[in-house]
Amino acid sequence: MRQRHAEHWPAVVSLGAGAVLTSSAGRLFDAVAAVAGVRDRISYEGQAAIELEQRVAPAETGGYEASVVDGVLSGADLVRAAAADVLRGVPVGVVAARFHRGLADGLVALVEQARAGSGLSTVALSGGVVQNVVLLTLLTDRLAARGCTVLTHSRVPPNDAGISFGQAVVAAARDRGPCQDGVSDGGGSARGELG
Repeated sequence: MRQRHAEHWPAVVSLGAGAVLTSSAGRLFDAVAAVAGVRDRISYEGQAAIELEQRVAPAETGGYEASVVDGVLSGADLVRAAAADVLRGVPVGVVAARFHRGLADGLVALVEQARAGSGLSTVALSGGVVQNVVLLTLLTDRLAARGCTVLTHSRVPPNDAGISFGQAVVAAARDRGPCQDGVSDGGGSARGELG
């Protein structure tokens, strides 16, 4: 990757600790897709993730390990493991499968940590990343096997379109007048935030 983008590498390295942090799983997909040579430039949101998902070798059963400490999954572990496999000449489909399985295992470990502290066993899967059928299937199967009730989207998309829909619902609720919790007055102007 450094050879493909030699002119940009010094700027990337100079970011160092100043790089913007993100909690987006999509950035992990972008990184692994780039490292594996699937795609490192995109024309639309999610393109690299979609193409990485399409390359998954269905017969691969291995998964990369990612540490989970204090409720944080180490995405760097997944990217490092993928890079190591690429350097060893492991086929892209195997790298893609191991990444998906490793991410699913890490997310399940996060759920297990949260469940140990809360006793809850219902898990809602949302966000653009669960549009990935491979990841969604791995997660639902693994969580159900651990006795979790898994909630997924059926009418509203899990991505940013769902956020837009939620914003429209809030706006409509504010315009309807008095609510049970007294959020809106009769004239439709909001007096507080919906919780």
